[in-house]
Amino acid sequence: MTPWDLEALAREAASRVFGLDSAEVPFVWPRHDHAGQGADAATALPPRLVSAVRDRLSGRGDPRLLVSDRIAAELVAMREDDRCDFAHLLGDGRGFLNITLTEGQRHALLSAAAADAPRYLSGRSWDGEGSWPSSDLHEAGPVAQARRLARADARGRIGLATGGAAPPPAPDGACGWRDPYLDGDRGDLVTPAARALGTVGEASARVAFCRSIPEHPRESETTGGDLPVLPSEGRPGAWVRLTDANPAFRLRYAHAHAVSLSRWAEEGALPHSACAEHTAAPRGLLFDGPSALDTAARREEPHILVRYLEALASAYDEWRTCPAASTSPERTVPEPALPAAVAGVLRTGLFLLGVSAPTRL
Repeated sequence: MTPWDLEALAREAASRVFGLDSAEVPFVWPRHDHAGQGADAATALPPRLVSAVRDRLSGRGDPRLLVSDRIAAELVAMREDDRCDFAHLLGDGRGFLNITLTEGQRHALLSAAAADAPRYLSGRSWDGEGSWPSSDLHEAGPVAQARRLARADARGRIGLATGGAAPPPAPDGACGWRDPYLDGDRGDLVTPAARALGTVGEASARVAFCRSIPEHPRESETTGGDLPVLPSEGRPGAWVRLTDANPAFRLRYAHAHAVSLSRWAEEGALPHSACAEHTAAPRGLLFDGPSALDTAARREEPHILVRYLEALASAYDEWRTCPAASTSPERTVPEPALPAAVAGVLRTGLFLLGVSAPTRL
């Protein structure tokens, strides 16, 4: 079950139990990071619906809990009538409904992200006309100007992916580690922006430019550690390193590893296994992918997408290095579709930032 499916299910239950038109029910993303009780996702629809249905509530008590209880009862009735399915449903003190998916629904979630990540994230096919925004960053003078161009590209791409007409197709296929600025002719890199690109490369520069929040940062500002908001030839910071200290490298390496793991499994290797805890973390972040992209689009803040991708890459790294795989293999379970799902979401997110995703380690 995808977030889109679960949102539609909660909307239908609310519409049925309160006699509302579907347009009267607010769109509320179910989110894994809001869930408690070990659930896969939680929806905040009941509290959001209180003002619209207050006159239809009977009994005393917190109106959020009254709405939550009625929607929960309707969902249980729908399950009994085979109109939906879930493993467990529980309300909490916030009025949120916590939903635990069945194992089949968990596998279906990963399969949907693995099969077509752009559609999974945006809710539609990328088969339209037009082209994706892409500026030549080396044509900027100051580094701050290159940053503005990169952020405008990211905002344009994210907006194109999530709103209006169908977005154009995204490139698909093998991609290497070569960088147009690090591996090309540096003779014409004369401006401060161009020299910065020639030092850290386009991938690191675009991630650096989109990772911070302020539109007009100070020259000395960082986004943690040795990560300047405006990396330059003289002060590139960790953006020049090919290590985990560089978020751009870490994201691209996680993608390359996930693609390679999927390829090795197709060639006959055993699928990777990990404990339930390390499997639940990336699966939960994959569930939150559509809402993260939607939030980045609505707020026009590309850093939301960057930080989401970093969290997903970190969870994937912990999954692939799960110590239980070697110390307690009986506690692990294989999840064959997880690497392909992570690769698809990372590749799509990097593309929306204007960054290529290498496919080999």
